[in-house]
Amino acid sequence: MGLLLGFGMSEQDELPTLLPVEIDDALAQLLHRFPLPDTILDADMNQEEIAQAFGTTVNTVAKWIRDGMPVAQVGGNGRAYVLRLSHCWAWRKGREADAAHRNRHNENQISMLRAEFLGVEVDNEAATLSGKERRELAEADIRWSAAQLNRRRLVPLDDVLELLESIGKIVRDGLESMPDRLERELDLTAVQVATVGNIGADILTTIADRIEEAELRERDVPDVDYNARILI
Repeated sequence: MGLLLGFGMSEQDELPTLLPVEIDDALAQLLHRFPLPDTILDADMNQEEIAQAFGTTVNTVAKWIRDGMPVAQVGGNGRAYVLRLSHCWAWRKGREADAAHRNRHNENQISMLRAEFLGVEVDNEAATLSGKERRELAEADIRWSAAQLNRRRLVPLDDVLELLESIGKIVRDGLESMPDRLERELDLTAVQVATVGNIGADILTTIADRIEEAELRERDVPDVDYNARILI
């Protein structure tokens, strides 16, 4: 926000006397944080002059007063409002700083919430995308996946799971029936048959453990009872 003022005062001109005004701690802090620019001299002004200085309207200045902008002299009954330029400047700059801080905070929370929804880190680019951008990205991903599927470069996960389940059933049935077959075909003793059965059970357990290590349970796939499908 710029300050639209011009002074045609020479060094010999006498500066107008400012009204005595009490300053509370809050305003004192604002004046310390946001002093007038070095080239601007302080002045007591009416609402129209403040409106001209800040490039706005008298109605807006009146609204600012209702919102808490400092007043050097309250108007009414034929007496005009008097507004200290430096006070109005500090108040407006403080409001702008508060709004900027609030916007940064809100944008940060929005990014964090988007990241939570998307399951990504906050500094991930996806967390900063708008809803429209995420929708366009998702649509592009769907089109790419459809093209890859048509080229047989992408296989549906359900098809892979079905194939693996059928292979797992073949391995399980073969290992479980192997002791009986070896007993019949090789005339194994009871101890040998038990040893073969234990070896088969160890193989099935190792397969199940390997699936657990791959963390397939945490993937976005239907619930799969791997122990039941492989070991039973």
